[in-house]
Amino acid sequence: MDERAEVLEKLLSKLKPDDIVKWQLILDEYPEVSKVDRLWAAAYLLNDGASDDGFDYFRAWLISLGEAGFLVILEDPDLLGELLQDGIDDDFLAEFEEIMYIGSDVYLEKTGEDDEEVFFQACDQLTLTTDEKSAIHADIILPEALEWDEDDDLESIFPKIARIKPE
Repeated sequence: MDERAEVLEKLLSKLKPDDIVKWQLILDEYPEVSKVDRLWAAAYLLNDGASDDGFDYFRAWLISLGEAGFLVILEDPDLLGELLQDGIDDDFLAEFEEIMYIGSDVYLEKTGEDDEEVFFQACDQLTLTTDEKSAIHADIILPEALEWDEDDDLESIFPKIARIKPE
């Protein structure tokens, strides 16, 4: 994750401040459209739990996999088991909280500002257009709905994820 963050910081630092804000707005749209119960259940199984914040960080990790990976996993969260087919160890956690803050960090560095509120104000002033939001939503196929709780047998719902979990 540290390497991904560094690469992303370098790429964003080449952009103009308004383009960094636009990138953040686009990034922020993906967690919103992926706030679905079936994906949350998969995150809960994979990470041995997922609070509200944990689910946010999981979706940030999922987004960091790139558009193709994100879209495939969103449509069928059990495919995480194939994506991580080499298995995971006890220390594995599918979370990437840091990606949520890289845009603001780079923006502040680029503009010489030191108050994060400046970035948030820039985000409020520069919004995504309806066409931009439609383009993001166009490729998204949400998974089948799932009502679940911690007592459900998530291993039977997500057998591919269950297979990669450490014993």
